[in-house]
Amino acid sequence: MTEPNAFVSPEYPVLFTVLDPRDEEGIGETLSSGEGLSLPGVPGSGDDSALAEPPGARLPSGYVGISLALLVNGIPSFLATVPLEESEVPGVTESLSGGNVRVAVVGVSVDESDIPGSSGEPTEAWRAPEETSTYPAAFLSLVCTDGRRIGVARIVARRDSASPEEVARYVMKQITRGVQVPDLASAG
Repeated sequence: MTEPNAFVSPEYPVLFTVLDPRDEEGIGETLSSGEGLSLPGVPGSGDDSALAEPPGARLPSGYVGISLALLVNGIPSFLATVPLEESEVPGVTESLSGGNVRVAVVGVSVDESDIPGSSGEPTEAWRAPEETSTYPAAFLSLVCTDGRRIGVARIVARRDSASPEEVARYVMKQITRGVQVPDLASAG
């Protein structure tokens, strides 16, 4: 395994919305939001009608979702909806309300078996089933002004030809340009 490579962005205003776990359709009802900004259809901007989770997504009992977005060059950029234990919500919302956040991206290698949806079956006919592949990945988190780190996403490169450092640099560059996490695969 390679040594992790970390990159940290300048500070950005953060937008967030805590979703009501009792909502049966997987669409969050706003309980509280940060920055007092309301932008129609933008998750985390205070707009109660914003779709923050895909329909049908369910959180385990005792968890709530918090939708996170950054304000990059004045434009909201959705990051993710992160599950939190209900007991953690007040501390996390206090940290997010405390000011701007920095984006931290760490490049590491991950085993194919750690990737959800990977079958563990060989992808090439010549590869033995017990051989595991590693792929470069970037772990994305937010660092609040009080030091709290909130894990947001793991982005795994589909090809193992790039190094973890290259993937982390790419993710950081795209995030600072305002590319949304779900769109990283098509950004270039």
